Amino acid sequence: MVIAMGALNARLFANGTVETCFTPKEGAEMRPMLAKNLDTAEEDFIRTYGLTTAQAAAFRARIERDGSASVPAAI
Repeated sequence: MVIAMGALNARLFANGTVETCFTPKEGAEMRPMLAKNLDTAEEDFIRTYGLTTAQAAAFRARIERDGSASVPAAI
């Protein structure tokens, strides 16, 4: 069941920590979530934000390459 459509934003810090934040199309931005590294963040992309494994891997690659990224998501 989809509760909200929006964008999943993530940025990678120099120490390896990844901050993710879901911004719904309507309403306020949700509280950021921190993951200790990209492996943990990738699991969160799948479990919490409903990305497929392929989508999560591609999103992770963009974060590694660019330092931050955004992708459409639903929770």
